Amino acid sequence: MLALPAMAEVSALVQLTPARVMPLAEHLRAYGTVEFAPEGGRTLSLEAESLVSQVLVANGQRVHQGEVLLRVAPSINDQLQLQQAQIGVRFALTDQQRLESLRARQLATNAEVQTAQQTLARAQATLHDLQARLKTLQAGAVRAPINGVVETVSVHQGDLIPAGQPLLRLSTGNTLRIVLGVEPEDLPRVKVGDAVQLRPVYGAQPPLSGRIRQIYWQVDPKTRLTQVVVPMAATPSLLPGAMVRAEITLGRHKTLAIPDSAVLQQGGRAYCFVDVHGKARQRWIETGWREAGWIAVSKGLQAGEQVVSLGNYELQDGMALRVAGRS
Repeated sequence: MLALPAMAEVSALVQLTPARVMPLAEHLRAYGTVEFAPEGGRTLSLEAESLVSQVLVANGQRVHQGEVLLRVAPSINDQLQLQQAQIGVRFALTDQQRLESLRARQLATNAEVQTAQQTLARAQATLHDLQARLKTLQAGAVRAPINGVVETVSVHQGDLIPAGQPLLRLSTGNTLRIVLGVEPEDLPRVKVGDAVQLRPVYGAQPPLSGRIRQIYWQVDPKTRLTQVVVPMAATPSLLPGAMVRAEITLGRHKTLAIPDSAVLQQGGRAYCFVDVHGKARQRWIETGWREAGWIAVSKGLQAGEQVVSLGNYELQDGMALRVAGRS
């Protein structure tokens, strides 16, 4: 009987790259929101109790200096106080004139006249102060003191607002800040001045560069994250309220690394193929940060091991390797 020819061993043409120790920039991924910078705005309030009769603006609206933002009126309490102050001045003036007339007839003393003059001065001061506090209310409108953007409106039509309570906040719109959420265990690795690359979550705009200016050393009770702040000049690609993703550069460290193309995924786990005596051997690995086509490996490989960097998608564990460029 004729012997059957042996079947050729299945092999794959691949390219190998040794795992090597090299310096890579470590990055930390974070997400956050765009806000108006607090130093670039102004909160508007009134010095007297007021009634809001009409709200003419909304959040995000651009306004010009002098533009009417709210229609307001003095409250009933304010009107009563003004009437009482006016009556007080009239009574004090009448009493002073009466005592001066009596003194002219030697029926009142200089001390009595002086006391009446002081009472009149106090009544006039009270009226003047009240009139100054009600000046804006008597004009009937709250106007924009600057060109800018309405950041927040804190009142509604019909609201009775106590003196000093914020009505709305305006921002110049020239400066923004990005507030990023960072896991508390990662915060000690973050420093003021660290470089940050920012991209809006939606869209394909090119990244924006910034640096961390502030670190808040407390946990936000809502998100359970700590926060870092990146100031940013206003740009059309960043709108207040938008979500952004960021990569914070924590520094450069020497680490074991392999080409990005060598890493495959299965069930949420990373693996690669290693050349072991001409055979592909699947190796589960743990990966870290990436830079310039290389990815850090923290577990599963040793320096000098040859990993399959091209041709690995068709590989199976144990398959023979034909190395490109090797005779």
